[in-house]
Amino acid sequence: MGLFDFFKKKEKQPTESTPSTEDLLKEVEVVPGVVLPKALAAHWNEIERTRAPYISIKATPKKPQSVQESSFGYYPCLPKGFPYPTDSDGNFMYPLAQINCNNLPALENYPRSGYLQSYIATNDVYGLNFDNQQEQSTFRVLYFTNDEVKDYQTDFTFLEGVMKYEYSPIHKPHTLEFSLKEEYFGLLDARAEDQHLFNLEEVAHKYPSIAKELEDYVWNHYESNGHKMGGYAYFTQEDPRHNENEDYILLLQIDSDKDIMWGDVGVANFFIHPDDLATKDFSMVMYNWDCS
Repeated sequence: MGLFDFFKKKEKQPTESTPSTEDLLKEVEVVPGVVLPKALAAHWNEIERTRAPYISIKATPKKPQSVQESSFGYYPCLPKGFPYPTDSDGNFMYPLAQINCNNLPALENYPRSGYLQSYIATNDVYGLNFDNQQEQSTFRVLYFTNDEVKDYQTDFTFLEGVMKYEYSPIHKPHTLEFSLKEEYFGLLDARAEDQHLFNLEEVAHKYPSIAKELEDYVWNHYESNGHKMGGYAYFTQEDPRHNENEDYILLLQIDSDKDIMWGDVGVANFFIHPDDLATKDFSMVMYNWDCS
């Protein structure tokens, strides 16, 4: 071997091996509580921009001990003498949900006191108004301060028939617990898409051999489903805010589970403009539900 060959061989640098498919799909914890395949973890700076805090709701099939408790499908805490909500035909509405805001963790602009309630008409479409999802004639959202319900109603015998409403999505009363969490991606949420926060398909296809596996991983682990307030909304069809009300945020989401069923395993959402939420004006809330 000549002198030239010797130096040529010596100067040659070892090349870094290409990560294997198995290695790229290996899960790593990028921050406490957030686990991603290595291929996606390499894009954490982009993914982190999608971070959204929200209030997770744990619903337990259990009869509340008081009308003052947070609940799904139970009697509300109404000021004494306040007319119980009725639909446009004068029929009593079903008490879908009550949030005792005194028990909520802090989330920007969401109430920290008082009672937030939602009601739906007792028809076969759960009170959804297909023509105007903000017209509160077949659903109602009410808010009362603590002072307003110091003296509250206790006689709800007139609701006996309503509580047996055969189309009710809530099959039995639930008590609620709240915790503050964070989520990412916002896969089905129009606001995340419109703001171009992160393009999962574009990033996944930088790894063509595992693109489908990466997309499936995110869809399986970061769907934004469940009962919640704030954060990203979940849908089985599409986000109704695409064409209008694009600034509206998620006020309350009630998902399907063992004892709650929206049609064929669907989900219900209530949306509100941030300015209205800040001033506790719930007169223009948007109500939607869909199913597969």
